[in-house]
Amino acid sequence: MKKITISICTILGAVLLTSGCSSNHQAVYPKQAASKDHRGADAAQAQRWDFTLPNQEVWKVGYKVQNDTVNNFIWIPTHQNMGTWKENITDKFIIEAAVKGQSPKDLMEQAKKSSKDQCEKINWQTLSESGDQIVYEADTIGCGKEGKESQHIIGRIQRGQGGIYSLQYFAVQDILTRPLKQTMLDTVQNAKLVANN
Repeated sequence: MKKITISICTILGAVLLTSGCSSNHQAVYPKQAASKDHRGADAAQAQRWDFTLPNQEVWKVGYKVQNDTVNNFIWIPTHQNMGTWKENITDKFIIEAAVKGQSPKDLMEQAKKSSKDQCEKINWQTLSESGDQIVYEADTIGCGKEGKESQHIIGRIQRGQGGIYSLQYFAVQDILTRPLKQTMLDTVQNAKLVANN
């Protein structure tokens, strides 16, 4: 099964394999160690997302990138993998210098434009907006030949200490039910930025 992964993923998400499991349904991050010569995003990430992993499943970190400008984690249910996931939660921190003072809305608009460049039929709407955060919903149902190729996304971008934080919940269309959609929305909206210690 081919998935359409458009630039919402590229701009605000990403991909790679590591370990790190959570059985207590809270996001438990792998230990981060910033060396003296690698102080970029690790040193600047004063906060992290605190959110409840949904569906009473055990989730794991399926992908992780940490470098001078970004810390990015993709959570997937333990029985899935990065090549065949049905759901994922992507949480990301971008260091302030890398976003050059752009607002959460600016970053969302860039992702939206890039996504529409790849597929004009992407459905995208803003669910809520304030000065320091934006919550949005998008789906690629009009972009693929089969419904199961499409994805539904609920995301939030928020300015926090040291930069911009984003949290996105992806689900493929063929498992999307009304309760799952509500779970996606609750997960994203109820997440809090807390001290990263």
